[in-house]
Amino acid sequence: MRSSWVVVAVIALLSLAACERRDAATATSTPEATFQQRLSGDISGDYRPTGEASSQPVASLFIGQDEAFAAWEGGSRASPPLILSLTGPQGEVRVLPDAYVVTDDRIQMSGSAPGMGPVELSARIDQGALATARRNLGDQTPVVTGTISVSSRRTPFTLSWWGGD
Repeated sequence: MRSSWVVVAVIALLSLAACERRDAATATSTPEATFQQRLSGDISGDYRPTGEASSQPVASLFIGQDEAFAAWEGGSRASPPLILSLTGPQGEVRVLPDAYVVTDDRIQMSGSAPGMGPVELSARIDQGALATARRNLGDQTPVVTGTISVSSRRTPFTLSWWGGD
């Protein structure tokens, strides 16, 4: 009888130890603000809504060059590498990144907008469409597609590369 209690006690202790290890791993795997870009090409530019601009909250997305990303990731906050402009009740609001991961074909960004709350952007960049838009000096070719979440309300958006006036 005594040996069965020892077995139960050992099993209970091992279970507790496993739970503590899992909790510790979960606590340490939650990342702090992450700023990283892994770009092999140039995706810089100003991106603006395609079609009817009033139907989406994104007014524009500015993507800086490699130097802006390197400076931001190095701690300088003088020139943001990503600037998201949203259309809000009081007009246009700029969102600077609290965190981002940018690759040649994806953008993940989070930030906050004054008076609007937390903002999360998840988008895909079509490299072929970007090349076409640059050749045509900015047409209405959809280049960036994704969703924007403002205070937990998700909305799809589509942007084209803007070649200027």
